[in-house]
Amino acid sequence: MTAQEIIDAYHKLWKIEESFRIMKSTLETRPIFHWTPKRIKGHFVVCFLSFLIERTLEYELKKNKIDVSPEKIKKAINSMTFTQLEINGEIFLIKNKLAEYGSQILKASKIPAMKNVSVLNELVL
Repeated sequence: MTAQEIIDAYHKLWKIEESFRIMKSTLETRPIFHWTPKRIKGHFVVCFLSFLIERTLEYELKKNKIDVSPEKIKKAINSMTFTQLEINGEIFLIKNKLAEYGSQILKASKIPAMKNVSVLNELVL
């Protein structure tokens, strides 16, 4: 192997090790409150899908020249929230402020950003 091939192979190994670290710590894959095999398997499927989405977002952002850590991706996604407000029987959703990289994640995912204020019954869910 050439020196560059060894470096490339090591980089791939590092990425795999990082993936296991993320799955064990960040995604909290331990099925603490599940006892049946069906529920434990379901829990791991959800954790793996979460991990897959995270890695896909990381890849898509990198393609757009945005280098962001898995932790910052998680923080940005967790910031994508709304406050519900009822006025005269009508329910409004007010978009909360996005964390850093939130709008880039939406753009890379081809998800249109919602308006700052939306009427719930006018949204297509």
